[in-house]
Amino acid sequence: MDKRLQLLYFSATGTTAQILKEMASGIGQIKKEYDITLPMNRQGELAFESDDLLIVGVPVYAGRVPEFLTDYFSKVKGNHTQAIFIVIYGNRDYDDALLELKDTFEKNGFNGIAAGAFIGEHSYTTLVGTGRPDREDLKIAKKFGVDIKTKLSNGDTQIMKVVVKGQYPYKEKVARPLMAPVTNDNCVMCGLCARHCPVGAIHFSDYKEVDATMCIKCCRCIKSCPADAKAINHPAFKEIKQFLIDKFGNIRHEPEVFM
Repeated sequence: MDKRLQLLYFSATGTTAQILKEMASGIGQIKKEYDITLPMNRQGELAFESDDLLIVGVPVYAGRVPEFLTDYFSKVKGNHTQAIFIVIYGNRDYDDALLELKDTFEKNGFNGIAAGAFIGEHSYTTLVGTGRPDREDLKIAKKFGVDIKTKLSNGDTQIMKVVVKGQYPYKEKVARPLMAPVTNDNCVMCGLCARHCPVGAIHFSDYKEVDATMCIKCCRCIKSCPADAKAINHPAFKEIKQFLIDKFGNIRHEPEVFM
């Protein structure tokens, strides 16, 4: 393949990166990765050319692309750049997120040739999408990459337009009360949570202080804490988590791919 394969992803809990890298292994050698999970990596503009092939991966938040990411993606420009759009959702639904991601990039000079929706363990609870992506998910991701490589090798640009599921206007954003992780006495002030926070919501002067107006509830700080010192205890969060467990804890959704 004569395209320069590049990855662009936000992956707070690692599942998005895992899927993209497995998919890329079926296409060819990765030339460059842009991990935009941390705020410092979302500062400057990015530009891609017609001889690049970009795989873009994001998590689904309440059926949409996270708003702070759509804001950042306005600074990512293509020049008739072929792209693959991937969303990862927590076993509930991806609603309009894949269409939104596709629309966002195609307005900025990218040509979508393939897309997919994969499942990752839900960030709120290990009881929904448990252990996903699993071996079968990764197998599907790699085969999808192989199929994309074959499509590119055929070189028929007339069939390169991809159609995905979703509706416009997109699903209305869900309004929820402000909530953020709280810190218990287990905290050893190591600072991992602040260094790993994707939106800089945790204060570096006091790791127990979390700005609820900034927090995106990705639970990265909770999962990365070595002392089990952080948790979201807000009643609304507990209610949402229990709803997800009751409705989707025993259901297995499968990846969907579009070419």
